[in-house]
Amino acid sequence: MHEEKLSQSQAAWNGFAERLKQIGEKITGPTGARDGRERAEGYRYLLRLISAGQELELEADRRHPVLVRMMTPTRQFKGGGTDTLYHEAKVDEQLTYKLSLRRGDDIFFSSTVYAYDENDAYYIVDHLIDHEIVFDNVFGAEIADIYLSAERPEGVKNWLQLKGRDPILFARQYFPEFVTNADTGKYRGAIMNVECLSDVAIPDAFTEDDLEAGLQKVVDFIEDATDVCIGLSIFAGLNLIEFNEEGKTRNVTHIADGNLILDEERSDDFTPAELAQMIDPKLVANNLPGPGIQYLGAWYKLEDDEAILIEGMDVPCRYWSCQILTRYLESGDFRYHRVGINNREIVVSEDGSFQIYACAKNPGVENWLSTQGYTSAHILIRTLMADPQMEATFKVVKIADIPT
Repeated sequence: MHEEKLSQSQAAWNGFAERLKQIGEKITGPTGARDGRERAEGYRYLLRLISAGQELELEADRRHPVLVRMMTPTRQFKGGGTDTLYHEAKVDEQLTYKLSLRRGDDIFFSSTVYAYDENDAYYIVDHLIDHEIVFDNVFGAEIADIYLSAERPEGVKNWLQLKGRDPILFARQYFPEFVTNADTGKYRGAIMNVECLSDVAIPDAFTEDDLEAGLQKVVDFIEDATDVCIGLSIFAGLNLIEFNEEGKTRNVTHIADGNLILDEERSDDFTPAELAQMIDPKLVANNLPGPGIQYLGAWYKLEDDEAILIEGMDVPCRYWSCQILTRYLESGDFRYHRVGINNREIVVSEDGSFQIYACAKNPGVENWLSTQGYTSAHILIRTLMADPQMEATFKVVKIADIPT
C-alpha cells in the first residue's frame, strides 16, 4: 500500500490542529490552570480565541478593511473592560483610508493606530482621543471623517499617520455601565465605517494558499493571546495579596504608559524567577496599554470567609473602574455578576476617599463587586486620563470584620 498524499488544505488543517493541541498543553502546564475550574475555563478560552481569530485574522483584508468587534460578553481576552466596546481593522501602511464616524453615547472614544517596528516590537503609531477630533454637528449628531495615510492629505481636519509593519486601527468606546447596556439599546454605540481610498482590486477567489496562510495567522493569534494572558498573570502573581494577621497591605502591580512595575516577589510551586523565565518578556511588553490608560492591581488568594478591601482617593479623570479578571485575562461574566464597578457607580466619602469590597456575596456594603467565587484571580483598577494618577491599596480582610 502507498501512503495517500495529503492535499494542501488537509495538510494546513492538520498542522493547525496540531498547533492547537500544543497550545492546549499550556493550559495544564506549570504556568497554567491551578484547578478544575481553571482547566475548563482555559479550554473554553481557546475556543473563544478560535472565534476571534477567524474574524480578526483569517477574514481580514488590508485592502478592504472592516471594523470588527473584538470583545463580546462571551468572548474576552487581553484584559477587556466590562464597560467597553473594542473594534479593530487591519490596514496597510502604503494605502490611504477614511474612517467615517458618528459618535454614540460613550463617555470616552479613541482611535489608535498600532504597528510593529524594525525590532518586532508593538507600539502606538498615532492616536486621537475624542476631544482632539474635529466633529461636525449634523442634526444633533457628532460626525467626523478621520483619514489614515503615511502623509497627511491636504486640508483634512482629522488624520492618523500610518507607518511601521502591519498597522491596525483600534477603536475604544467606554460607557457609564456594563457594555451589555449598549447591546440592548440603552446606550448607542458609534456608527463607524472604514473605507480604502486607494485604487485596489476586489478580492480574488479564496485559495488553498489563502487557507494555509489564514490558519497560520489564526493559530499565531491564539498562541500569542494565550502566552500574554498567562505571562501577565504570572507577573501579577508576584504581588500576591492574602490574609495575614498583621493586616499588612502589600505593594501592587502598576502599569502606566506602557511600563510594567513589579514589586515584591512571591513563590508558588516554582519560584517567581523560574516562572518569569518561562514567559517571553516581549509578549508582555507588546500588550501593555498606551498613554492615558493606567492599571494598578494585584493577584489575590481568598478563603470563603474573606474579602478584598480596596482603598484609595478619587482622582479627576474621564473614567475609572475596579474589576475582576480571570487567569486568562477574561472579564468576569458581567451578564450575570457584578464583576466590575466604575466611578459613576461608586459612593465616595466627603473627603474623596473610597472603600470597595470584593468577595463572592455582598456583605452589606455600598461599594461591592463579585469575585464570582474565584479563590485566585486578578483585582484591577483602570483609569482613563487621570491627573494625578490614582494610588490605591489592596488587602485581604475577614468578612466578619467588615463594618456594615
